[in-house]
Amino acid sequence: MQARLAAGIAVLLAATAGYAVWAPAAAAAPAVPTEPLARAAAAFLAALEPAQRALACQPLGTAELERWNFVPGRYAGLELGAMTPPQRELARAVLQALLSTTGLAKVRAIEDLENLLRSTESAQGQDASHRDPDRYALLLLGEPSPGGTFALRYQGHHVSLQAVVQNGVLVGSTPRFLGSNPHAGPTGTRVLGAEEDLARAFLWLLDEAQVAKAVISDTAPADILLGPGVRPAALGARRGVAWRDLSAGQRAVLWRLLEVYAHVLRGPFALDELLRVRAEGLDELSFAWAGSRERGQGHYYRIHGVHFAVEYDCTQGGANHVHTVWRDFARDSGDLLRRHLEEQHGRK
Repeated sequence: MQARLAAGIAVLLAATAGYAVWAPAAAAAPAVPTEPLARAAAAFLAALEPAQRALACQPLGTAELERWNFVPGRYAGLELGAMTPPQRELARAVLQALLSTTGLAKVRAIEDLENLLRSTESAQGQDASHRDPDRYALLLLGEPSPGGTFALRYQGHHVSLQAVVQNGVLVGSTPRFLGSNPHAGPTGTRVLGAEEDLARAFLWLLDEAQVAKAVISDTAPADILLGPGVRPAALGARRGVAWRDLSAGQRAVLWRLLEVYAHVLRGPFALDELLRVRAEGLDELSFAWAGSRERGQGHYYRIHGVHFAVEYDCTQGGANHVHTVWRDFARDSGDLLRRHLEEQHGRK
């Protein structure tokens, strides 16, 4: 009963939150200003010492942006721990220019989980030195300027954010990865809770025939399928229940779930991404679920569109460890940079 009530509430919220974008009369996307992002990135670089700048900035032609990942480690760029407090604030300003308030809060909360993991693993006698919220690194490629062409990446454990700006326009922001370990902390707080709850609400709204289409396997994969080094085409054909077979209420909840992922980005950037999804047509958009439908059991889902896929996986750590990713089949950052260099600079 509580689950059905939650699903009903989700419908009411989703119907007002998402309809204006996915309805046929949706307006064209407004111009997306990137000047704040360029100015914030330039201000960050200007505040660095030469040795720091050498770490924080690489030429646009390097392939580093293609080397995205999310496991604990050391990544190219300038780490938070190597910055002074004022420099950290400037780095945060770069993220504020790219992300929404909610998106930035999720990133900060994921970083804070490193302290929890360090405490938990140290108490178990493990070496937890790699659990370090200071190891998140900001990397710029090219010289950021209003109207210019540059790229950036912010990366560390369970966070990989990319942006490519070409001639002053944000043309790519994927792969975009956020993860959470634990998914539900000691106080019950879930950084990526909306990503779970709305998917479950959507499932509750499906009838038996729709559920039979949506559930593609009783076993969830051990992780997202479109991880680092995997081409989006590896996902194969779209499976699950299709948008064209959904009611208006079901569509509203599925669209609201998609909005949760898009609105990690700042409002204009998120709207541009959603309107691109809408412009390509929604009939073939599909939702697929794998694994248990019981809370606390391993589960996975994906939203698969014409040009993109969103994945969510919660199987590790006793189904208390979440990975999510948004991949774009044409505009992943590494692909965009490669095409730009080939077209504008004749590089292969």
